[in-house]
Amino acid sequence: MCVPRSQRRKGGGTSRAHHRDVPQPASCHLASTAGGVLTQSGHAGFHVSVERRGAGGTVGGGDFYTLSIKAPGRIGVVIGDACGRGVDGELHLSRILPMVHQLALSRASPAELLGELNRTVATQLPTDRFVTAAAFEFDIGARLLTVANAAHVPALVRRARDRRVSIVGRASGMPLGIVEGMTYLEERFELNRGDVIVLMTDGVLEAVESDLLSMSKLTGFLAEASEGAGDVHRFLLRKFEECTGGKRADDMTLIALEAMRGPTSESLSEFARAS
Repeated sequence: MCVPRSQRRKGGGTSRAHHRDVPQPASCHLASTAGGVLTQSGHAGFHVSVERRGAGGTVGGGDFYTLSIKAPGRIGVVIGDACGRGVDGELHLSRILPMVHQLALSRASPAELLGELNRTVATQLPTDRFVTAAAFEFDIGARLLTVANAAHVPALVRRARDRRVSIVGRASGMPLGIVEGMTYLEERFELNRGDVIVLMTDGVLEAVESDLLSMSKLTGFLAEASEGAGDVHRFLLRKFEECTGGKRADDMTLIALEAMRGPTSESLSEFARAS
């Protein structure tokens, strides 16, 4: 739902971080808003599989994501959904993507990133438009997953040690662009090698789930899926297709990540050349 001008207001939420100056870039870009399937194995210590489609199965739409190397064994991920579908969503997304990319490559924490992006959305998009987004930092060395969420679909995590699935990183504030000066809380969770993390937009959630809060079907599918991010991704895509009958009324993005070994300097250089 889009929000009229009269409902957009100044103010702020609670957060441990509020950042006004865009931090300087300090990382290597992995990938951003690619159409179709992206699978990269072993780089930066993670296996990553992604699919992004516009409404009706076309490439484009208002969904977006970025992946960036922050340091060996540490990556950042931003996933979001601009109000609007298909060409309409893509048009509005193009006005904020440069800042999304800049922030993804910066030293900003997840909460700082969303705070900065909120200001961009508020100034760059019409007053009846907003963006949901979540920012993540995955750090294998510290065994830590940090997340801040601006009214976006939370993540699912399947633990390697017992295959237990949990929902992490629920929303801590309004969508981006609704409240000027809004800030966001960060949450931290344990991250271990072999853990599989699934991120998505509401195009996946709403196509599969009848209960959007419990995400019971998706958690069950993740528990049932085989080992590894690639197999999980393929399994969830298959379930998504079964639920939609091949017809997609909304844009969708589905990401599966698995914490693996640490990266080599050769793999970091290879990604730097490919970006």
